[in-house]
Amino acid sequence: MKANSKLQRKLSFLFLFLFLIGLWLTRMELKEGGGNLQWIILVSVFALWGVFHLGLYRILARPLNEITEVVGKYAEGLFNWRVRLEGRKDDLAALGNQLNRMAEVTGEKIETLSKALAETQALLAGMEEGVLIIDLHGRVQKVNGAMEAILSHAHPLDIGKHYLEVFRDPELNDLIQETLSTKQGQRRTLSPLSQPGRSFHMQSSLIPDPGSGIGGVIVVFHDVTDLKRLERVRQDFVANVSHELRTPLTAIRGYVEALLEEDRGSASQTDKFLQIIERHTQRMEKIVSDLLLLSEMESPDRMLNRTPLHLEALLSSAVETLRPLAESKHQTLQIEIPAQLPSISGDNQKIHQVLVNLLSNAISYTQEGGHIAVEVQPAEGGVKVSVTDNGIGIPPEYLSRIFERFYRIDKSRSREEGGTGLGLSIVKHIVEAHGGWVNVESKPGQGSRFSFFLPGT
Repeated sequence: MKANSKLQRKLSFLFLFLFLIGLWLTRMELKEGGGNLQWIILVSVFALWGVFHLGLYRILARPLNEITEVVGKYAEGLFNWRVRLEGRKDDLAALGNQLNRMAEVTGEKIETLSKALAETQALLAGMEEGVLIIDLHGRVQKVNGAMEAILSHAHPLDIGKHYLEVFRDPELNDLIQETLSTKQGQRRTLSPLSQPGRSFHMQSSLIPDPGSGIGGVIVVFHDVTDLKRLERVRQDFVANVSHELRTPLTAIRGYVEALLEEDRGSASQTDKFLQIIERHTQRMEKIVSDLLLLSEMESPDRMLNRTPLHLEALLSSAVETLRPLAESKHQTLQIEIPAQLPSISGDNQKIHQVLVNLLSNAISYTQEGGHIAVEVQPAEGGVKVSVTDNGIGIPPEYLSRIFERFYRIDKSRSREEGGTGLGLSIVKHIVEAHGGWVNVESKPGQGSRFSFFLPGT
């Protein structure tokens, strides 16, 4: 608009100049005795001034005003505006067409970049991995939500600050410094000070830049806590299986050697050794059987023979199976089951195994003369079964690991009781395979309550 005003002022000065020339010519004519000629000249000058002013405005001022206004909209980021100079085929029309083409191409590129930026933002926000982006001067450029959760002292307001001002983890800072100085990606595994007990695999990479070659550094955090825990469980599992099988194998081997050296006439000694061998063989068979069952329940191709569950019959069978063991310790078994229960389905054989394992566990860890109660009750969406004892209980620090394979609080006592260390793990896998859950509540010296839930049909 300012450019057009200047143009109009220049045109006005031009026409004023022409007007003054007309007046001068009129004066000269008057001196020479001209009559009406002065008015003719004066009128002609004014007419000429109007015609020139209107014509030049139409030719220059109005199209330039249109172009200036549209260019101003482009400066505001409004690339949907267009220069419209209908009917013109001069240089201004060509300029307008070029501006329109520039706006179209620029608008498309901005739309593409905006879409790519939105996708990148959504990708970073949705990643479980923490992402940190730093420029070559060490200034923080981007921190996604996962990284803010990993490094609790990181905050969006830290954008633009040097990483040494933001992060207080020496290992992280060392990795960033080494990446910036060597211009090479690095790999580390660390436990951030803000996340004790958790492990993260940290990897840094260089961000390529078309101009300078390197635009910055990106650091990605992968949470490997569960992987490390699984690796530890695997190592413990292999070690425990080896130990559990080695113990009976050693006993069997020893008594077989004794039998080979023993006088065949000593029938009583032979019978005693054979009984010991048989007991250890049965223990090995039990371990192998439980391992096979666990492997079956952990397999994605596991098959459950689902039929209507008759909990009362299953519970009675489990109690009768273990009643001699309870009576040998002068323990009492109590069953509470209502007449009406929600309809549920499942694998009767495997649910029977769950009940036997929980009852056997309660009997084993309850002192002589103790009391064990089994309660079945309706629950929201299914049925809840609880096995409660007044035995030795479980310390709180062991409750989170009680369902792990081969995990024992008192290893010597467990082996004396003849357990494999797999019973509770089998319970957990069977119940979860049925879509339910298992829980434990316990207080040392007061007893434990193991409960599991099965959903209704």
